[in-house]
Amino acid sequence: MSDTLRTTRVAIIGGGIMGVAAQYQLAEAGWTDTILFEKAELTSGSTWHAAGQIAHAVGSRVMGWINKTSIETYKSVERETGQSIGWHEVGGFRIATTDDEVDWMKSIMGVGRLLYLPMDLVGPEEVSEVNPFYKVDNVKAAVRTYEDGHIDPSSVTMALAAATRARGAKIERHNQVLGASRKGDMWLLRTEKGDVLAEHIVIAAGSYANQVGEWFGLKIPSVSCLHHYLVTDTVPEFEGRPELPVMRDNSYGGYIRQEQKSGLIGIYEGHVCPTVWEMPDGAPWAAENELFEADYDSIGDFLMVAFDKMPILAELGIKRVVRGAITHTPDGGMLVGPSGAPNVWLSCGSSIGLAWGGGAGKVLADWMVHGETAINTRGMDPRRYGDFTTDHFIVERTKDEFMRRHDTPCPGKQFNALRPLNRHPLYDRLAAKGAVFGEVAGWERPRYFGEVGEVEQIGWGHQPWHAHALDEAKATREAAGVIDLCAFAQFEITGKDAGKLLDRLSANRIPRKDGRMSLNHLLTPKGRFETEITIWRITEDRYFTGSPIARANPDFDWIKSQIREGEDVQMVNRSADWGMLAMSGPASRRILAELTDADLSNATFPWLSGQEISVAGIPCYALRVSFVGELGWELHAPLDRIARIYDALFETGEKHGLRDLGSYAFNGMRMEKAYRASGEMTTDIGPYDVGLERFVVTKDRDFIGMDALLARDPEWELFYAELHAGDIDIHGGEPVLHNGDIVGLTTSGGFGYTVGKSLGWLFVKKGTPRDGLSVQILNRDIPVYIHPEAIFDPQNLRPRSED
Repeated sequence: MSDTLRTTRVAIIGGGIMGVAAQYQLAEAGWTDTILFEKAELTSGSTWHAAGQIAHAVGSRVMGWINKTSIETYKSVERETGQSIGWHEVGGFRIATTDDEVDWMKSIMGVGRLLYLPMDLVGPEEVSEVNPFYKVDNVKAAVRTYEDGHIDPSSVTMALAAATRARGAKIERHNQVLGASRKGDMWLLRTEKGDVLAEHIVIAAGSYANQVGEWFGLKIPSVSCLHHYLVTDTVPEFEGRPELPVMRDNSYGGYIRQEQKSGLIGIYEGHVCPTVWEMPDGAPWAAENELFEADYDSIGDFLMVAFDKMPILAELGIKRVVRGAITHTPDGGMLVGPSGAPNVWLSCGSSIGLAWGGGAGKVLADWMVHGETAINTRGMDPRRYGDFTTDHFIVERTKDEFMRRHDTPCPGKQFNALRPLNRHPLYDRLAAKGAVFGEVAGWERPRYFGEVGEVEQIGWGHQPWHAHALDEAKATREAAGVIDLCAFAQFEITGKDAGKLLDRLSANRIPRKDGRMSLNHLLTPKGRFETEITIWRITEDRYFTGSPIARANPDFDWIKSQIREGEDVQMVNRSADWGMLAMSGPASRRILAELTDADLSNATFPWLSGQEISVAGIPCYALRVSFVGELGWELHAPLDRIARIYDALFETGEKHGLRDLGSYAFNGMRMEKAYRASGEMTTDIGPYDVGLERFVVTKDRDFIGMDALLARDPEWELFYAELHAGDIDIHGGEPVLHNGDIVGLTTSGGFGYTVGKSLGWLFVKKGTPRDGLSVQILNRDIPVYIHPEAIFDPQNLRPRSED
């Protein structure tokens, strides 16, 4: 072992497609002082045995962008290096055999339109015309794509490696990283060929990511699951004809395509998910090009369905079975971005590595080099997982994801494993009242209140729960409603420099007087949204903040990371042990007044202020704010006291008409008030893009991201729209059109139950006319009307009411 200590700007651990693509994209962005370490040969983990499909027919704009970027990257590298990437541009069909699947195909057409990807919604006749060997007896529709296909995993990885080396970056094969430790502001890696000092680390270690993560104090939520694909003997009917498209069909949970002159069938079992190399032992370091014995008992039923769909394969022999380990995460999304450890980045947890590699590498490189990305990164941010992600959760929820990955992704789809995960003190009370729950960052939150034991029906159109949400919203507007928001990020920030820290982070001024509240946006150095929080100033050196529960860990880490040396600031994360009830409606003051000695009048307890009061004898933080646009209070208290407050509210509130409120009604009322939420404040835009100028104060201030914010002219704007549709609503991510041309996309929406209108937010190019706009939903262009202000209570009088 050499005693020479080498240095590099970035050390990348792992030589599969995710690691090699990340290094290539870093070099493209100008960071060529990088070293990639691979313990064996490039691709020798999971990449080499991948089937290599890359699809355009996917369910979201972000993932469509990722796949499109991957294809473009790989083709560019082939042109540059002259090395074949083994690309077969054969297109594909995604098959629908049920009504819900037909709706999904229609929604996919919107993704294609947003990204200018050629695709068509076709019937069974066209499927048969292009692939005469595929049975279409029960096919209702299909999405046909043209510019996607499949790629050779090893060839494309080697071409990327060649292009990367040509830019001056280094790749070291047969040099295993053995461990890591912090040395000043750098990371010291121990390798088989000597120590290396690195400013940044990228963990792209595939099935080894868990073990590698431990060196940096990380728990990486990734599991190695076993996936089969089979290659048949030669198919005589394939001779002398163009290569067939890739066929994807949920009825057998996988795909069928042509592999040279043979058939290839991939199966994802829907009833079992075999896993290997689970923690604490993990994958054996000596493993290389590892495959596992086929389990025909597991895949037999699915294989028979596949043979029925493609009968010409049924009588052939199977000449090769590939059963390898592929990483999956609990929600099916990859892990790309900052890990939470200083200058440690992830590019792993990818179950579709070839399709995602090039695009994921681009996201990571932009984030590392430029501090911002071209697309919204929240769905792949590794910090999206909270403290509930124990080893048991990671494995069991990932198994659920694997088995359900070919379920139709209707709006409202939930995972079932380990539910309820966090059973806070209100859960049994709410369930006994008919609460139908949805999981939010590991917590159960009522979506609506129906019959006890009711199972939610999901789909694109209005479902039976729509009537329940209507009743809840009506009761809240007329009397009062209370919603369980115990899943909420709550921080206490104290110390003589606490105000100075928060003011340095916030685009808006923080409250200047004790007891007052403000809405604040914390920006990145590039002037984009990092997060949105409310800040309550209790005293000059004591603050309380709130934000969505999914942001609990990222927000806490972000704020804490900005504390300067020598500053007197202490932070406590109350998110796991405190809860919150939000009571809103014209009767809320009368209800609360019977439970507290505090003066709740406007003069003493004004809108956007907070006090420490007792409710039914229980101390709590009471904040006068309402996300549904009514007179109301948030009541924050330790979780072990929340149930007592809840019971007292209903004992007193029943005679005033108090009702339970679920998240569907809550969102609809939010839309009636034209309040923005997380869907309107993504990581790729800033306040000026979405009409939040009033929450930006620049005079005599210098907050993080201010210079970048002021230097950039907004390219986008946000329209508040009424959708002229029947029983369908905006969900977010649908194309917005002006006279048929793409001008933007929707961000979020919902039905305004008390105004009887379907509402949504449209993110459009700056200068887009307000007339002639439509939204493409389920492959229909539906006209919208743009409202200049909130439909309900535009003067915002109700939250300030004295009644």
